[in-house]
Amino acid sequence: MRVRMFHQHGNLEDCHDCGAKPGKVHTDGCDVERCSVCGGQRLGCDCEGHDQGFARWTGIWPGEVESEYLGVDLNEFDIKYRKIFFIKPR
Repeated sequence: MRVRMFHQHGNLEDCHDCGAKPGKVHTDGCDVERCSVCGGQRLGCDCEGHDQGFARWTGIWPGEVESEYLGVDLNEFDIKYRKIFFIKPR
């Protein structure tokens, strides 16, 4: 039996850059993956201790659902909230 996954915007999508399926890790060099240490774009950081499993692709653009819930746009979300949502607790 195949399970269809939905969110309020429609079907969950594969990562547009690396093709990761929802729930799977991004491939190295993906420009969508977030760093689990600093919360920034993984492609542009060199943090040690990054957890690919924590930063896996969910099928929804990073921060999209959270910003909608908070009532802010993605740019404001990235500035104010990314560290809360994208950094893995120690």
